[in-house]
Amino acid sequence: MIELLVLGGLVAAGLAVAAVVGFVFFLLKLVLWVVLLPLRLALKALMIPVWFTLGAVGLAVGAVAVPVVVAIVAVVAVVGVLAAALAFVLPAIPFVLLGLLLWAIFRRSPAVA
Repeated sequence: MIELLVLGGLVAAGLAVAAVVGFVFFLLKLVLWVVLLPLRLALKALMIPVWFTLGAVGLAVGAVAVPVVVAIVAVVAVVGVLAAALAFVLPAIPFVLLGLLLWAIFRRSPAVA
């Protein structure tokens, strides 16, 4: 039973050490964040023209690419409709062939002059 109490004490000590180490790293992160905040703000201010340039390039590429994508989607849609129509007609082919065969056998031939 004493071993279980020792294990509990070791777990509590380990959690206490982890809490202290975690708090120290939290303080280091907080200090670095506060110290480097002006540098981060300056770099973000310098990046604004770059973001506008990338946005303009993306807008130009999008204006060229959207009609091409719409045309490709339209072609795919037309092919899909044709494939669906063919899929509906395909099972009827044996019946059509049977009808043509019966028509060829039983049609009236023209009178010989």
